Amino acid sequence: MKYISGLISILGFVLTLVISNLAGTIYGVDWLVVHFVYDVSSEGFIFGADISWIPIGLALLISYMGWKFAENKYSDE
Repeated sequence: MKYISGLISILGFVLTLVISNLAGTIYGVDWLVVHFVYDVSSEGFIFGADISWIPIGLALLISYMGWKFAENKYSDE
């Protein structure tokens, strides 16, 4: 139970970004979608991702709330 708050925080962050990307793809909201850019050339492999700040901020907020919830619920006192 020592690391449950960190696990819930990371899981909340990742799931928020995944759900945001799915909702943006389904409903056609461009600022919710992660755009991937990749290129293979003679210089090597180039990979990049472009995302709006709104899903990242929302994911950080939900991650923090999940961490605080887990800290209160699973405290080892």
